[in-house]
Amino acid sequence: MRFIGRIADEATDTSARVILVKEAERYVCSEEIVLIENGGEERIGSVIGVLRRGLGKNELLNISRYRPDIAYMKYGGEPSGSREVFSFNISIIGSIDEGKIRTNRRIIAPRSPVYLFDENENPLERYIAPSAKKLEWLDAHLDGHPTWRVPADAQYIPYHVGVFGATGTGKSWFTRYVLIPFYIKNGYKVLVLDWSGEDYSPYFESIHISEIAQDELSIMEYFSRITEGFGRNDNVRDAFDEYVMGWEEKIKGKAPESIYEELKSFVYSHFEGIKREDWKGSAIRAANRVFRRLRPEHISPLMGTMHVTDLIARNENPIVVDMSGFSSNSKLSFFLSLSSELQRMMIGGADLRMALVIDEAPQYCPFKPEGIQIETTEAIKNLAALGRKHDLNLTLIAQGIAGEIGINAAVRRNLNTNFYGRLHPLDAAGEGGAKDWLGPFGITPEYLLNLEDGRFYFAGIMNPSPIPLLITFKVG
Repeated sequence: MRFIGRIADEATDTSARVILVKEAERYVCSEEIVLIENGGEERIGSVIGVLRRGLGKNELLNISRYRPDIAYMKYGGEPSGSREVFSFNISIIGSIDEGKIRTNRRIIAPRSPVYLFDENENPLERYIAPSAKKLEWLDAHLDGHPTWRVPADAQYIPYHVGVFGATGTGKSWFTRYVLIPFYIKNGYKVLVLDWSGEDYSPYFESIHISEIAQDELSIMEYFSRITEGFGRNDNVRDAFDEYVMGWEEKIKGKAPESIYEELKSFVYSHFEGIKREDWKGSAIRAANRVFRRLRPEHISPLMGTMHVTDLIARNENPIVVDMSGFSSNSKLSFFLSLSSELQRMMIGGADLRMALVIDEAPQYCPFKPEGIQIETTEAIKNLAALGRKHDLNLTLIAQGIAGEIGINAAVRRNLNTNFYGRLHPLDAAGEGGAKDWLGPFGITPEYLLNLEDGRFYFAGIMNPSPIPLLITFKVG
């Protein structure tokens, strides 16, 4: 281990500041893990922490006062470095007790020596990993240390995961190369909903959404959204409802255009049984409005014959559903069918042992859901609540944490493990953003706005370290 400095004054049990020895600023960086021998020679115990928010000070160059050194520098001279001091904040991970990390409850003594771990002294493996209840390893490493693999507590996989980062930060790559293999290694079947069909489908064997059958309730909901509540006419709704019964048998061997014409003919013929002419006229006018909105291409997403139960039971791992080429309502309608089946299985007592990866999560559960999104948001909340007891993991991927680019607050509260990449400026401040989630650990929004691609802060219950760690990964 390398001695790098000593603890400055005003240290507490949860934070401290290290003053670096001469020239240590050349090689010591933020996000390094360090060891503090609390008390120095009168050793109280060993504490480890993470370096954050470096600071360089030179009293001779204080711009609030005019000094000879500043005047000398103003005319091209080299100012003195005799009063130059470099320091870092230390976010305390915990104290070392019998080889494990415990909550540190002792004040860290000023003057305590601080040491930097050598590459062959992996603190993640030696101190942090033993704190996990069910230890496993991510295919990722601490940033700057390629041999220091990151431990994770697999017991908390069903407590749900969020992956956040602006476009291009590597969310999909991280999910493909780190999270999905981690879930599979721990015995989970992985089902991925690929909203655009570009991030997962090209890399795994996939099933297109058009191949999957939807239940009759979801089909009615789908028609209702497209037609604005069936033209707000009960007779039109009843006609659609009667036709949709036995949908699977009706569509066998037929083209969407044929189903459309058959449906249209059935709806209008249904009105012949209406005795009151004013009611019949109202129904016909409503049907005219409905079929001006509803077109044959809207039938295409409903032509699948594979049951959701068959999809869940497939042997591929992962299973990727390519949702490209269809409207948002079509995709969300399919999700409602899927979530209904998963809920039914869990209510029946099944342990699913499944990870449901939802790409573009704000499409399903936005900050302010509207229309069918109200139902999909509620469905995700229900899946999250049931999933913890039935081994269902939800992994939600989004550009933002909160606000217009984030996910619904009620859903966000169910995510107990999160990975934060470079964030969008809208997430840098404001309620529920990065400042609230990471600020208490000494991670500033300004730093997150400039985070390199492929770097993520690992935070939450699945991380054996109570302090978020900056991790990265290599593409296989």
